[in-house]
Amino acid sequence: MWGTVPSNVQMRNAHRIPLTLLVGSLIAACGGSAKQAPPPPPPPVARPAPPAGPTRTDFKTIAKLLMKRCVAGGWINAWRAEQPDIDTPRPKIHVRDFEDKTGQDLDPAYLNSVLEQRMRLSGVYDLVSSDDAADFIGRGVLMRLAERRGDDRVSVYTAVLNLVVPGTEDVKYSCEATVRGEM
Repeated sequence: MWGTVPSNVQMRNAHRIPLTLLVGSLIAACGGSAKQAPPPPPPPVARPAPPAGPTRTDFKTIAKLLMKRCVAGGWINAWRAEQPDIDTPRPKIHVRDFEDKTGQDLDPAYLNSVLEQRMRLSGVYDLVSSDDAADFIGRGVLMRLAERRGDDRVSVYTAVLNLVVPGTEDVKYSCEATVRGEM
């Protein structure tokens, strides 16, 4: 190579090679050194504030606990033993609307509907639509107690279902369920 003389074509193209390398190097250098700004972070998701009172899940938990407590204790067997016909299968209960004593203006109708559904599915009670046909009238109360634990505030919701003998207003059986929740 040292001893040969380049041809005219090689001489004409010789200046193109360094120019091509130079342009390529410039493009690579410019593209590599220019930093793109990172994409902006997504806006924070606005979450709704927690409900002021028990949620529907809390009401379902309360109804489940009430059923568990109302079935336990052997009171149904004691009630059957008091009946003239000991083969009476199930007590007839008319459940009235719960009284809301939480101070949070809750709608206890949902709690009633969930509780009645659980009572029907249990097969332990017969639900009736009026006080006249009932062995017991279910009167419920929903209450709330606010507690402080350090910096945390916790609400404790308690539901009490009293089974009252019609006409006498005597509470024959009482069931209670408690659920904790955040305020």
